Amino acid sequence: MRREEVFTLIVGLLGIFSGLGLARFAYTVILEPMREGLMVNYTEMGVIASANFFGYVLFSPFAGYLASKHGSKKIVVSSLLLITITLFLTSFSTSFIDAGIFRFLTGIGSAGVNVGIVGLAAKWFEIEKRGLALGIINTGSSVGIIFAGFALPAVILAYDWRAGWQFLAVISFIVFLLSLWLRETPERFTPESKIPIAGVYRERRLVFLGASYVFFGSSYIIFVTFFTSHLINRGIDYTTSSFLWSMLGFLSIAGSVLWGRTSDRIGRKTALQIVYTLMGFAFITFAFTQSIFTASLATFMTGLSMLSIPPLVQAYCGDIAGKESASAAIGFVTLFFGIGQMFGPAFGGYLADVTGGFLLPLISAGIMSLSGALLMRKT
Repeated sequence: MRREEVFTLIVGLLGIFSGLGLARFAYTVILEPMREGLMVNYTEMGVIASANFFGYVLFSPFAGYLASKHGSKKIVVSSLLLITITLFLTSFSTSFIDAGIFRFLTGIGSAGVNVGIVGLAAKWFEIEKRGLALGIINTGSSVGIIFAGFALPAVILAYDWRAGWQFLAVISFIVFLLSLWLRETPERFTPESKIPIAGVYRERRLVFLGASYVFFGSSYIIFVTFFTSHLINRGIDYTTSSFLWSMLGFLSIAGSVLWGRTSDRIGRKTALQIVYTLMGFAFITFAFTQSIFTASLATFMTGLSMLSIPPLVQAYCGDIAGKESASAAIGFVTLFFGIGQMFGPAFGGYLADVTGGFLLPLISAGIMSLSGALLMRKT
C-alpha cells in the first residue's frame, strides 16, 4: 500500500473518530451527568439526541451531492471545523432547547464528514479493496467509543459534564488540522461512473438498501443512546458500564475489519444479511440483561456486528454507483439511515419513561434489526 493511501486511511479513520465517534457516540457516556446537570427527563434527552440526527439526515443528501459535484475534501474539512465549534458550544447549554440546537448543528457536521470521507475512499481504493478500506476507516467510530469510555468519565468526574464537551472539541480541532493535508484523488486516478449523479436517486437497489438502513439507524441508536442507562438501571455501576462501552469499541474494530474483508469475498449483500441478524439477537439479549455475564455476552455480539454495517453499506453504494457518484449514493442512502436515527432516541426515551425501564425499547431495536436483514433480500 502506498504512503498516500496509508495517510488517506489514517486521516479518514480520524475523521470518522471525530465526526461520529466523538460527535455522536460520546453522548452515551455524557448522557447521565448531563441529564442531571440540566435537570431534564429521558424523553428530553432523547429529543436532544434526535435533534443531532435531524441535522444529520437533513444535510446528508446535500453533502453527498456537493461532494460528488465539487469535491469530497472541501466537505470533510469544513464539516470538521463545524463539529469543533458546536461541540464547544454544547458545553454552554442551559436547557434541552439550546442543547438540541447545538446538537443539531453538530449533526450537520457529522453528515458532511461521513459522506465526504466515503467519497474520498471510493476514489482512492478499487472495488476489490474497498470493503477492507472502509472497514478500517470506520473503525474510527469504535476508537471514539473506546476513547469516550475511558477518557470522558475521568474528565467528567474530575470537573463536570461541560468540561467533557470542551475536551471533545479540542480533540476534534486537532483532527481538523490534519484533514487540511488530504488529497482529493491519487495521482493515477481512473474515473468510474456506473450511474450518473441524477440517476442515483432512482436506482432500485439503492432504494431498498436505504429502506434496510432505516431499521439500522433506528435500532442501533436506541441501543447506543441508552446503553449505560440500561446497565445502571439493572444494578451495574457507572464505571463498569463505561468500561463495557469501551469493550464494545474494541470489539467493533475487529468486527469492522473482519466483515469489510469478508464482504470483499462473499459479497456485500450476503455479509449484510448475516450482520443484521447477529445484531438483532444481540440487542434482544441485551434487553434481558440481569448480570455482568449477560451484559458482556450481548456486548460481544454487538461489537462484532453493529458498527460493521455502515462500511458495508458504504462499500455497496460505491460498488453500485461507481467512484464519481459514490458520495451522492451514500448521501442518498444516509437520508434513510438518518430518518431512523432521528426518531429512534425519542421513541426509545418515550417507551422508557412510560414503562419505567429499557426492556421494551431494546426488544423493539432487536426486531427492527431483524427486519433490516429481511429487506436486504431485495437489493
